[in-house]
Amino acid sequence: MTVGRPARAMAMPAAWCRIGGTIRPPGPKRRSRSGAALRLSLYTDFSLRLLLYLGAARPDGWATTPDIARTFGISAHHLHKAVQGLVRAGFVEAKQGRAGGVRLGREPAAIRLGAVVSALEGTGCLIDCGRGPCPLAGRCLIKHALDAAERGFIRELDRFTLADLLGGGTGTALGELIAADRTSRALPAP
Repeated sequence: MTVGRPARAMAMPAAWCRIGGTIRPPGPKRRSRSGAALRLSLYTDFSLRLLLYLGAARPDGWATTPDIARTFGISAHHLHKAVQGLVRAGFVEAKQGRAGGVRLGREPAAIRLGAVVSALEGTGCLIDCGRGPCPLAGRCLIKHALDAAERGFIRELDRFTLADLLGGGTGTALGELIAADRTSRALPAP
């Protein structure tokens, strides 16, 4: 057994995030090296990658979770959880069985990033004033300020659609990754 690795895979709740290479539950945010304190969860990160893949790979076809996970080098188990959340939110469709997989549930131009992030992360929860006795309860504007900042963040993300992201270098780079993955699977093992 390798030191520092869990003995078995653990399910990661949607609100958990990756910080410094380890998966941690929500709690006090640690600053990254760049100094940014606000970050999206790993769940949302994987969900956005999934949407990008589906928008770039097969506009009218089905893609499999293992193929997507392999392309990005991420956990298929965690990606499957992202699929479930995106299906519940109506951004993707899923079909089980041999000919199954996932595909976009809407046109890329109809998928706004702010809508995706707020559906997956929720809103109004940057700070929880009811989490413990606070002598400032009812007289403090911190929650109001943070909620306003969060609304601004979501509003800014809503300026972009999935189609916008795929129209630039991201779509080209992703297309190359997908083609390379398909080619490597088609080659016989040495």
